[in-house]
Amino acid sequence: MKCYICLVLLLFSPVLNILIISQNVGVGTITPTEKLDEGNLKADTIKPNAVLFAPNAGVGKILKSDGIGNASWENMMLPPPQNNTGNVGYGVWGDCATNGNISEYNPVVDEEGAGQDISIGDHFGYTTAISGNFAIIGSYGDDAGAGINQGSVSFYQFNGNTWIFVQKVIDEDGEAWAFFGQSISIAGNFAIVGAPQDNGNAGDGQGSSSIYQYNGSTWQLMQKITDADGAAHDNFGSSVSLSGNYAIIGSPDDSGPAGPGQGSVSIYQFDGNAWVLMEKIFDANGASGDFFGHSVSISGNLFVAGSYFDDDVSGQNQGSASIYQFDGSNWIFVQKLLDVTGVANDYFGDVVSISGNYVLVGIPNDDVFGVVNQGSVCIYHYNGSNWIQTQRLYDVNGSMDDYFCSSVSVSDHFAIVGSAYDNIGTQADQGSADIYIRLGTNWERLQFVIDPRGNSNDHLGQDVAIDALTKRFLIGSHGYTSDKGKVIFGKIN
Repeated sequence: MKCYICLVLLLFSPVLNILIISQNVGVGTITPTEKLDEGNLKADTIKPNAVLFAPNAGVGKILKSDGIGNASWENMMLPPPQNNTGNVGYGVWGDCATNGNISEYNPVVDEEGAGQDISIGDHFGYTTAISGNFAIIGSYGDDAGAGINQGSVSFYQFNGNTWIFVQKVIDEDGEAWAFFGQSISIAGNFAIVGAPQDNGNAGDGQGSSSIYQYNGSTWQLMQKITDADGAAHDNFGSSVSLSGNYAIIGSPDDSGPAGPGQGSVSIYQFDGNAWVLMEKIFDANGASGDFFGHSVSISGNLFVAGSYFDDDVSGQNQGSASIYQFDGSNWIFVQKLLDVTGVANDYFGDVVSISGNYVLVGIPNDDVFGVVNQGSVCIYHYNGSNWIQTQRLYDVNGSMDDYFCSSVSVSDHFAIVGSAYDNIGTQADQGSADIYIRLGTNWERLQFVIDPRGNSNDHLGQDVAIDALTKRFLIGSHGYTSDKGKVIFGKIN
């Protein structure tokens, strides 16, 4: 009898195993309704878990990934308040398998403009900057104060849950067509705003830059800066950058020793009372029409300045970027960066960004593998002796006239690159952005981001900003709704 029992169990044991394997398995429940699929959580159903934060947040969305680095924001199955459990991007069970790498889709428009003075052509989001829990957005086309296109900037603060509008600032002494806010930068409690078409003492379009300080409740004007040696149409303030107590301002149309449009950069230092000019620099090897200072970026005691019209090794307007270092007394030229495979009209140096030992230089007109004006980014790393080109980034799905790298921002081991003319589906020039992460010395694409509500000519990615400490980023979409503009606030998980 015992032998028969053993034989029966032996014969039916495979069936028993099959039955056990086919059962649903759950975590935190005794009545599971789904099963594990080879050890991976089942992710074919979006779980509606989101909270709507007033007043700025949009309807909750989930970032859906295709598994190879591409993602888009998808509508939730149910809108709030029906789906009011959990918080997108914070590890709620059921969200983990669908969220991808970034979260907190939070489109923001001009707070003071909404329903009041927002109008076509404000270009809110043409410039963006972020530092810690503060963000600043430029609207160079805002008809504020003195009139048409005087411009404005808006400050936001993250309160632990969402981004809150703090303050809108204009140049109280500004003029129409000054384009206040066409360039911006923020670092800690300091912010700088460029107005490149401001009419200074020297005449039309001399340009100016204004520095603001946060006093614990509001942002107050500290100082308005003009180039004492400036002239009309210098466009002083076309580019600005802050780091610690240093501010750098580009004047790309400045006439230097080599001729008109050679360009210059001016470095200022905060001495505890005022921002004092340290040095005005021209490219010693520059020429007329180089537009040195068209782009600038500073990090600690290093800065990089782009000359995107520099006629260098490979022809007219190939472009270049120059790195300088503060030696304790002066800012010393270190190295001139070139694209070793560049050609004429690449515009290398149109945008630049520096963080620590890494410099990213944009080449919007680069023909990648023969694709005209697809665009690319060159990455340089300081090896202890020289700045060496280590990598080139480009959109593997890019196409003609994408102008990949219309903007770039690097912060420690994160970088974000904008493609404001990327065609998304049938939407021409809707725009997109790519987020990268540095793994060792290699930069890998972390996420491709588009606006799910985007339209043609939104130009998402015209400007981007990222902060590695908070893992938060901004993507400007200045063409949204007939150039009224908006900005997407997001977070890397």
